[in-house]
Amino acid sequence: MHQPLVSIIVPTYNVERYVEECLDSILNQTYSNLEIIVIDDGSTDATPYLLEPYRSKLSLTLNKTNQGQGAVRNQGIKAASGEYILFVDSDDWIEPKTVSSLVQKAIQTEADLVRFNGQSFFEGGTAISEEGKYDFSAVLSPDQIYSNEESLVKNQKAYSASPCLYLVRKDLLEEHRILFPEGILHEDEYFTTQVFLHTKRMCYVDQAYYHRRYRVASTMTEQTPLHKKRSFESYLKVFKLLENEYQSDQYTEKQKNFLKRQLLSIYNGLQQSKVEPELKKELQKLKTISLKDKLRINLSRLRQYMTK
Repeated sequence: MHQPLVSIIVPTYNVERYVEECLDSILNQTYSNLEIIVIDDGSTDATPYLLEPYRSKLSLTLNKTNQGQGAVRNQGIKAASGEYILFVDSDDWIEPKTVSSLVQKAIQTEADLVRFNGQSFFEGGTAISEEGKYDFSAVLSPDQIYSNEESLVKNQKAYSASPCLYLVRKDLLEEHRILFPEGILHEDEYFTTQVFLHTKRMCYVDQAYYHRRYRVASTMTEQTPLHKKRSFESYLKVFKLLENEYQSDQYTEKQKNFLKRQLLSIYNGLQQSKVEPELKKELQKLKTISLKDKLRINLSRLRQYMTK
């Protein structure tokens, strides 16, 4: 079977406790035709020193200053020469058969996008009880190839922003100039929405190949007032980027429906954010959310509250 080159992009930043486990899991893949792109984003701990022994086995870049995950992932995309791209976060790890299984499925189905499952665990190794969060088998079928319109419906029901939970054809990113927003948190919300919008053929592998670590003070767990403020402002920027897409005339009705659902989801999260009321005044300026939309959101929230 033809073995296309797969580029695995790994941004690293202050992950001295985890980076070796991550890279070893990639180097232990049963698939051999890999381009491993590791970009350190100005780490101030021992991460750069731990990366040095791996230099002969991968492409290593050490940035002098911290640019943020969106910028580093973009740097990796631009450097990638593979037919397919897989993202792996440097505090996570993947199963040995991950790449071989995903590539085989991509070739068999001629898919632009191959989705798969993940398993979350706490820093100490304990599995998280929310097993369904990264298990999409209730919505997606491994026996089906989804066209663009079908994939939009399915991805809406089984949405996960993480770009680490799919293998994507690089041509798709280049053709539609899909990159991560830089300088903000939650950049994957925009990137993955763009990928889903433009995917022509999608398939699914019902295996938990990705192991996602939840750790103290990560982007996913930090709850300080400053972090909440930055998170709110970042989601607001993502909303405005997607709003610009929604207001353009390049999308079909089905694509616009998908975009609108994403906008409503982000808006609902912004409304419920625990930030200063002054910040929330910005939400009044968002023209895409109508009074009818706000009433629907409030009604949905009320129903959820009553069923608890």
